[in-house]
Amino acid sequence: MAINNHVVIGLIPARGGSKGVLRKNLRMIGGKPLVGFTIQAALSSRYIDATYLSSDDDEILAYGENNGVKPMRRPSELSSDTASAVGVVKHFLDALQPHLVGQDPYIVYLQPTSPLRSGIHIDAALLQMMMQQAHSLMSVVEMAKSPFKSFSLDDHGRLKSIFDEAMSNQRRQDLPKAYMPNGAIYVFRSSEFLSKGGFPSNGSVPFMMSQDESIDIDTEEDVRHIEYILKERNG
Repeated sequence: MAINNHVVIGLIPARGGSKGVLRKNLRMIGGKPLVGFTIQAALSSRYIDATYLSSDDDEILAYGENNGVKPMRRPSELSSDTASAVGVVKHFLDALQPHLVGQDPYIVYLQPTSPLRSGIHIDAALLQMMMQQAHSLMSVVEMAKSPFKSFSLDDHGRLKSIFDEAMSNQRRQDLPKAYMPNGAIYVFRSSEFLSKGGFPSNGSVPFMMSQDESIDIDTEEDVRHIEYILKERNG
């Protein structure tokens, strides 16, 4: 189902390696590999027209293809610990069929480390973006601690307020609410990504998600937390 007459493409980045959790994207959680949650979410979306899985790993690519998404192999240099998401998207757009790129599709970037983001979330986010007549969206979570009370160190190793010093003395309740991306959903037009050389952020629609929905799998503790939540949900 096109948005504003533009094709909507889901992109799932899932490399084979990982640091905190061995073979993270294939780690079995609640009876299926971690990447399976995001594949299921993308395929259940009413608005995503096609979903691609970008990976350097044969097993991940085979799993994705067997479960209904289009595999796209990416080189090992774009799958290292230091590789950036910007590089992954650039490679994807370079490899995508020219006729699709020419349609300036919306890209829905879905990291598999957010297993509690569902197809319902994706569709609600896309609908919110359409309702606000915007072209980019980012899922966010409210920050528990205010960044307006933060400090850096000056050249002499002394504390220096990052924002106005007066803010560091205010009650948290009196400071503006602050939000940070939770990594679950990014939406942008391919043309805007290419013109900016990265993910659009300023001016994007914020899609609010809860602390639990925003869990990002990075450590074994995160895995245990997700397993606990899934167990509670399933009774």
